[in-house]
Amino acid sequence: MFLAYFANLSEKVDNALRIFMDEQISLVQHDSFLKYYYEQVKNFLFSGGKRLRPILMALSYDAIKPNQIEKAILSVAISLELLHNASLIHDDIIDNADIRRGEKTFHRVFRDYAKENNKLISKNFDDYGVAMGILGGDFVYNLAYQAVNTKDFPPEVALRAAIDFNDGFLKIAQGVIIETDLMRRFDVSEEEYIRMIELKTAALFEKAARMGAVYANGTDEQIEILGRFGLTAGLAFQIVDDIIGTFGDSNKTGKPNDSDLREGKKTILLIKAIERADNQQREILSGIVGNRDATEIEIEKAREIFRQTGSLEYASKKAEELFQQCIEYLEKQETAINDKHKDYLIEIASMGIHREK
Repeated sequence: MFLAYFANLSEKVDNALRIFMDEQISLVQHDSFLKYYYEQVKNFLFSGGKRLRPILMALSYDAIKPNQIEKAILSVAISLELLHNASLIHDDIIDNADIRRGEKTFHRVFRDYAKENNKLISKNFDDYGVAMGILGGDFVYNLAYQAVNTKDFPPEVALRAAIDFNDGFLKIAQGVIIETDLMRRFDVSEEEYIRMIELKTAALFEKAARMGAVYANGTDEQIEILGRFGLTAGLAFQIVDDIIGTFGDSNKTGKPNDSDLREGKKTILLIKAIERADNQQREILSGIVGNRDATEIEIEKAREIFRQTGSLEYASKKAEELFQQCIEYLEKQETAINDKHKDYLIEIASMGIHREK
């Protein structure tokens, strides 16, 4: 039953996003390059993605107002998908990434566009791509604001939801700032890591659940509990993302499974491994982490150290503990959410945690 419900919601979110983007494209029909640029944004948005954030918002709304998912909530739910994708476009520039969801990253699309069309006298194709990527992220952030600024809800409700949206945007930026600083260091504490992913990743899950409850005129208790549920699910989601980012199948994930190590990202796997490693293992890791020229043999050595130190097992257990916390939040009777929607919320958290990509 849940899979059919999820598929239906996913289709509705996609339709709302497609209609929104087609409307944007129609506004620039007179300019061939702007039209092309907007179409590349749409292509990026539809290159993949789980749509968990907008679906969580719609599901939280449905949990309080059962069987009343209409155009209005779907139209604002896509704001979080746009916000998330805007951050991905910028993340890929920061990470100097080539691939996202099995396709070229947004800035690489425009690097190659410049090459193919010989648009630059100076031939600075990479710079052109980066510039277009920065502008692309900014543009999609603006689209997110357009989507969330709706007149379909009472002004006081829309304002309360907008406050959550703005706070989510701020926290994403703070999280990326902290993550970028942590990449320069070798020893990072688990507490620093949790704080970083709480901001960068979990905050948007929290806001999705809270905003759905706000739009549904939920009680303060419902909004708070659903927000805690979303935040905890987001923490678990990112820990699993760390695991998949190093141990996942690139053919399934659509992105390299060595990039976190090469870029020097401080994942929970690395943090616990460094904490538990002996001197020899720490020396090996120090030569691999942040080394973009590390060989596949060296990357596999790092994976083996993650296994030997128990950091892989630790990360998996941590994600599962957080998943159990999600369930405990929903068991609070004050939330007044019926059993079917509790089950659906647990299922969507499980989808984000018990996954291979």
